[in-house]
Amino acid sequence: MFTARFTVFALLTFLAGANAGCATCEDTIEVNGDVTYELVSDSMNYDNGYTLCKYVDTSGDTVTCEYTNVGLLEDGDKVCPQWSRMDGGGC
Repeated sequence: MFTARFTVFALLTFLAGANAGCATCEDTIEVNGDVTYELVSDSMNYDNGYTLCKYVDTSGDTVTCEYTNVGLLEDGDKVCPQWSRMDGGGC
């Protein structure tokens, strides 16, 4: 019979693998239903798994959105979506 400690470890390992993925940047950010900002670059910080998305609008204004490794907005402008898509392929 499996010990409780082994069972908990196996469950946590399974859950970590099932949720593996990286936050991905949207191609555009819409404001009031209009495409306002377009993605110009994205990068991932391998130290913490955060994804950085940089956008620009037609007048040259920039927006930067930083997402955690689970897709939650960590830091950014008020137009940044609160959640990002997740890439199920892993980081």
